[in-house]
Amino acid sequence: MNEKTVIVAGASGLVGKEVVKQLIADQCCKEIILLVRNKLEIKHPKIKEILFDFTKSEYEIENVEADNMIICIGTTMKKVQTKERFKEVDLNIPVKLARLAIKLNVQNVAIISAMGANSKSSFFYNRVKGEMETQLISLNINNLTIIRPSLLIGDRNEFRFGERLAEKVYSIIPYIFPKKYRPIDASNVARALIKASFAPSDKQVNIIENSDIHELSLNS
Repeated sequence: MNEKTVIVAGASGLVGKEVVKQLIADQCCKEIILLVRNKLEIKHPKIKEILFDFTKSEYEIENVEADNMIICIGTTMKKVQTKERFKEVDLNIPVKLARLAIKLNVQNVAIISAMGANSKSSFFYNRVKGEMETQLISLNINNLTIIRPSLLIGDRNEFRFGERLAEKVYSIIPYIFPKKYRPIDASNVARALIKASFAPSDKQVNIIENSDIHELSLNS
């Protein structure tokens, strides 16, 4: 068995927590390197935490070798208040992390984007996500997986009214949503990230839409 060392950025978030949980249980993963602003104090033999300054203009890490990087970085306008700060978190940080992956000779990078991501979108959120995707693709990573989920379901540390409402409606009438737009559980997004990262597509860039994430979760 070819066991993997995986770098995870965004381990404290909704999907990131699920990624770490599933990697711990995955026999194909031998080590999980968490890039964190503050220690998460996750006690497990597979876990190594590295305190990381995400504000730097370029990222460096010494004495790290890894096969995969999974990026679960993201925020909301409500939390950061300004478009500039939103772009820093959802565009600049992921791109800098991808550059770091290249420096470390990481072969497979998987990242969460969003349904409707488009660099030419009139919607700011979708446009930023699209710009992020475009920049990552231009880096010519050996294998890049982009996951585009719809609304995420799961236990957050913060309240998001739109997501809670969609989750409530979905729990009562699940098939009111076409699969393309259907809310998706964070655990299923994490599963898709790991599965695509560990068994990458023959294509250099693999974009997985929301309906495909649902299918992957059913076939796992």
